[in-house]
Amino acid sequence: MREYVERVFRKEKKPIDIDRIYLKVSHLLESERDDFTKLSKEEKEEIRSIIEDGVKNYRYIKTPNDRYISILKTSFRKGRFHGNRSGAGMVISTISYIDRDGNHVVKEQKTSILRDNCSGAIDGDLVLVDIGRNGEKPKIEKIINRNLENVMGEVIRIGTNYFVKPIDKKKQFLTIALEGEAIEGQRVAVSLKKQTSDDFYIGEITRVFNHKDDPDEDILWEAFKCGIDDQFSKESLTQVDNLPQSVRDMDKVGREDLTDWEIFTIDGEDTKDIDDALSCKKLPNGNYLVGVHIADVDYYVPEGSPLDMDAFKKGTSNYLAGKVIPMFPHKLSNGICSLNPYVERLTMSCIMEVSPKGKVVRHRIVPSVIRSRLKMSYTKVNQLLKDGIIDPEYEEHKDTLIMLNKLALILRKNRLRNGAIEFNRPELKLLFDENGEVSGFDVRRQDVGENLIEEFMLLANETVDKHLSDLGYPCLHRVHGKPNEERLDRFLQMLSAINLPYMNYNAEECCAVPKALQGLAEHIKNTGRLSNMLSTNMVRCMSRARYSPINIGHNGLAKKNYCHFTSPIRRYPDLTVHRILKTCCFGKHPRVEARKWEAKLPEIGNQSSKMERIEDDAEQQTLAMRCSEFMAKHIGDIYEGTIIGLSDRGIQVQLDNMVEGRIRTRDMKGDYVYNPVTFTLLSLDGGEDYYIGDRLLVKVKDASKEEKTIDFSVEKKLDENKTIHSKRHNQLMKTRAKKERFNRAFFNQ
Repeated sequence: MREYVERVFRKEKKPIDIDRIYLKVSHLLESERDDFTKLSKEEKEEIRSIIEDGVKNYRYIKTPNDRYISILKTSFRKGRFHGNRSGAGMVISTISYIDRDGNHVVKEQKTSILRDNCSGAIDGDLVLVDIGRNGEKPKIEKIINRNLENVMGEVIRIGTNYFVKPIDKKKQFLTIALEGEAIEGQRVAVSLKKQTSDDFYIGEITRVFNHKDDPDEDILWEAFKCGIDDQFSKESLTQVDNLPQSVRDMDKVGREDLTDWEIFTIDGEDTKDIDDALSCKKLPNGNYLVGVHIADVDYYVPEGSPLDMDAFKKGTSNYLAGKVIPMFPHKLSNGICSLNPYVERLTMSCIMEVSPKGKVVRHRIVPSVIRSRLKMSYTKVNQLLKDGIIDPEYEEHKDTLIMLNKLALILRKNRLRNGAIEFNRPELKLLFDENGEVSGFDVRRQDVGENLIEEFMLLANETVDKHLSDLGYPCLHRVHGKPNEERLDRFLQMLSAINLPYMNYNAEECCAVPKALQGLAEHIKNTGRLSNMLSTNMVRCMSRARYSPINIGHNGLAKKNYCHFTSPIRRYPDLTVHRILKTCCFGKHPRVEARKWEAKLPEIGNQSSKMERIEDDAEQQTLAMRCSEFMAKHIGDIYEGTIIGLSDRGIQVQLDNMVEGRIRTRDMKGDYVYNPVTFTLLSLDGGEDYYIGDRLLVKVKDASKEEKTIDFSVEKKLDENKTIHSKRHNQLMKTRAKKERFNRAFFNQ
């Protein structure tokens, strides 16, 4: 019935009363049933309940004369307010609707709000905003829900009373009093239970964090600030405790028995939550039978159960500066759902027949039970495939590994031929001592074994998405749109300014032609010491990959069909895809289930995409914290580095160990101005000019773990990346800047 009510509101442009809605719904039912049937009392009550729920959740607006209209036909929107320190901000609304072609569309709308129109909203509030029409400024009309469940802060004492001082500068104007005693100086999360005036609340401590110097606790503190909770509900932990510790005979019913297949896993040495395994054999016709076997988490985590609800909120496992915050409790993720060697495990298997040219000629997806023969490590697989060094345990699987690697190279070649973009950027890896503190840095790069696994996971993900799409079933796709042309054009200008011009294509062509963008990525890869920085800048020109029920393809991978299927222990979207496969491909009522998933997928996609963004932010924050903590022990030390960014505020430097810091213009001797055309920082009084790519000798001036900043001072310029064609433009910029400063000083006398 909800679908019919939605169809009525989609068509109506003006508010209508409840009787009119009854009539419209009955006409829709009549057209499908081929006869007129008067709505029953129960059906009318259901319709009224749907409308009241819609009003409550702001899908519909109720007018003063008891009429109803879709919120999308008004100037009102429901969204989350993101405030800044000035008191102004932005409301981000998610708009979901069916277009004329019957496609379900999900869009994000951003509305800027002036400080005087915020109506007391603070960062994180769920609000109703009037986006304004006929020249009116947008205004927040109502605060629907104040997002103050977890305010992070430090306990302070004033007289005999205890308060919490929020660490979020956007919330520091709040006064939060605690009932009873607390420990001064403790870092806590509080839930605001009662509001006594505009900015005065009574709070209750919900979480106490240990001392900030505890290596584990400071990561949890930063994660919690970003919106990541490491804890599970009591109901979830009870559910885990009641899970079986091994696969039982009853669990195998209806599953394909693959326990006699040669199946193994390849992971990092320390990996304990293993959710993918591989198998491969040569067929008589010359093709390969490749199996990608994925842990069947859904079997142990029913939809709607406490574990499932916790996992939906978390969205993903988080890997933050040496600390793992899992999506599921370790007892499940490292236990019954982990594809550990020598024991039976339940899986969903994507079994593909692949030609020698890397094309999937046929496939099947089945619930299965496997027994992994061996847990292999990337290190030993790389030694075997690159250097021929074979661990005795790997001897019986040597030929299979070589066969898989040969096929992986073909798959990779095909991807690149289709226009897939490869950055292969090195990542900063933290090294820890026995106390859990950072002892140094290393560089992490993908090697042969990592690439092997990646190719077969990509192939399985593509095959599953295509399988569901060909059958007409919904899927939670992993989509990636085209780059931002304006940002890409600016990036190409920077390449020219730093002596590394990309002459083959312009920005418009790079957005339209996958090969052009691929060529740009390849060009950047060959730029030497600046390649990592340039790859990072190019990534910022790209649109962000996300989860969506609407398939627009994956631009970066050059794939028309792509989803995430291979990591249900670590990502909620993968678990969702498993459930769609089970209910639609193996269930008794596939079309009914398909309609249910169509309704649920937008919310799952939005939540999963949001939590992925939060994880990325937390990863950057915790990495910066650990780097600044380490460099604080090296104040005064000298390092070599490369300029990777310039602005009016100063110079961004990446040391040769990949740690990044800044040189602030206010700390530099002399007067400087930034030229955005030539991407240079210019001295106005005869000092050094600075260019992206310059090599510097720098001294560590300061470092703050709390602020996550590292400050350098310039000791010496080692090498200059000056461009000849920028000389005249820089000279004009200097002349203009000196004149402006002279005029300002003259009129301010």
